[in-house]
Amino acid sequence: MKKVFSSILVVLFFCNIVWAQENQPLKIFGSLSTDQRIITGKESEWAWNENRLSLKLEKKVNRGKLYGEIWVRNFGVPNFTNVEHLYNRGIVDPFDVQVREAYFQISDLFIPNLDLKIGRQRIAWGSADQMNPTDNLNPHDLEDILDFGRHRGSDAINLTYYIKNDFSIQAVFIPFFQPANLPVGVFADAIFPSFELPADTNVKINEIRTVIKKPALKFGTNSTVGFKFKAFVKTVDFSLSYVYGYDGLPFLTKKTVIPIDPIIYPWTWRIDVEAELSYVRQHILGLDFSTNIKGVGVWGEAALFMLGDDVRDSTIVNSILPLIPPEVTDSIVLNRKKPFLKFIIGADYHFGKSSYINVQYMHGFIHERGAKELSDYLFLRYDFRLLNDRLYLAPISGAVIISDWKEVKNNYALVYMPQISYYPIPEVELSLSYIWLNGKGEGLFSKIQDYDMFLIKAKFAF
Repeated sequence: MKKVFSSILVVLFFCNIVWAQENQPLKIFGSLSTDQRIITGKESEWAWNENRLSLKLEKKVNRGKLYGEIWVRNFGVPNFTNVEHLYNRGIVDPFDVQVREAYFQISDLFIPNLDLKIGRQRIAWGSADQMNPTDNLNPHDLEDILDFGRHRGSDAINLTYYIKNDFSIQAVFIPFFQPANLPVGVFADAIFPSFELPADTNVKINEIRTVIKKPALKFGTNSTVGFKFKAFVKTVDFSLSYVYGYDGLPFLTKKTVIPIDPIIYPWTWRIDVEAELSYVRQHILGLDFSTNIKGVGVWGEAALFMLGDDVRDSTIVNSILPLIPPEVTDSIVLNRKKPFLKFIIGADYHFGKSSYINVQYMHGFIHERGAKELSDYLFLRYDFRLLNDRLYLAPISGAVIISDWKEVKNNYALVYMPQISYYPIPEVELSLSYIWLNGKGEGLFSKIQDYDMFLIKAKFAF
C-alpha cells in the first residue's frame, strides 16, 4: 500500500511541475465522508462501516481535458477468527483503493464539434432521478443496495458530435465486458434466489458450488457498443438510444445434482449441487425525455430489452448407481422472441425556496428480467429547509412496491426512510436517517425487511 501512495505522490509531483510551467492550474477537489449503519431490533448489529476519501483531479488545457477520480476507503469491519488473521493487515484493517474514473477528452477532433473521450469513464444516460432503465453502458455497482443508480466506470472510447447547440450524436465502444458487482454485508443474498429443496423432502444439501460461464475474451465477442441521438426541441429534452451488450447480472442456466455415497452418510441422503451461471447478450432500445410544465419538472424513460438467445435452465440429477443415466430436465426461462419493457415516469416541484417534492413510478428494477418478473415501485419524497438552509428535514421519504397485483397481500413491500441533516458550515453535512422495512413475498425489499437500521453519515466537501 505504501508503494501505491508513493506512486501517486510521484505522479502528482511531476504533473504539478509540468502544469506549473504551462501556467495552467490543476483542480483538486472531492470529499471526505463516513457512513455508519446500525441494525435495530433484538440484537443490534453493526451493518456498515465506510470511511471514504474521494479525490478528484481535473486539468484543462487548450482543447483538452484530463479527469480522474479515486476512492481511498477503509471499508468493512475487522473479521478475524484466528491468530494468523492478526498478521494480515487487510483483515484487521480492511482497506481498498478504486480508480472510479480516469480519462482524457479532446474537443474539435479532426473537425469542429467532434469530441473524443478515452479512458475509464462514467457514461450516464437517462433523465430520471437516480433510477434509469436506459442507463446500461456502465456496469451496475450494487455493493450498497441502498445507493440507487450507482455504476462503475468503463474503459471506453466515446465520440460525440454536436449539431449546432440542440442536437448531438454519440457513439461508444467498450472493448471489455464488465459484470455488475453484487451487494455485500447483510444484503449479500438480496439479489439472487437461494437454492432450496421442497420442505417435505428428506434430502439434505451438503455443498453448493457455483461456476460462472463468462463471455469469451475476444474482440467483438466481449465488447459493448452504444449509440444515442439527443435533441432539444422547444422545451423538451429527449434522446433515442441503442445498446448491444451483456446483461451485467448472470442467469442461473444449469444445475447439476450429485448424490453422495450413502455409506458416508448412512442415515440421510445428501447431495452436492453445482450451479452454472451465464451472461446473456441483449439489444436495448431506449427513449427518455425531460421538460418543465409551469414550474413542474417532468421526466420519463423506457427501455425495451430484447435477448440475443433464449435463456434456458437445465437440471441434471445424477444417479447414485453408475449404470443409471442422469435425469435431465430443460425449460425456457426467458424467450428471446418475447422482449420486455422497463420504464419510469416522475415529477418534482419546488415550493418557493424552502421545500421540495419528488414522486416517481417505476416498472422493473435492476435485477428483474422478463415481463412476468417486473414489479411496480412508487417512490415519494418531501423535504424542506430551515435556518437559512442549514437544517434539512425529509419527514416523507419512502416507497411502496407491489410484486404481484393478483395477490397483493402476499407480494408487497413498504419502505420508510426519514432523514435529518445539519450543515454547520456550507462544506460540512451531518445526517441521521432511519430505514424501516416491511413486506411479504420474494421481492428485493421483502427479503431484507429484517434489517431496519439507523444511518449516521458525515461529509466534508473541498
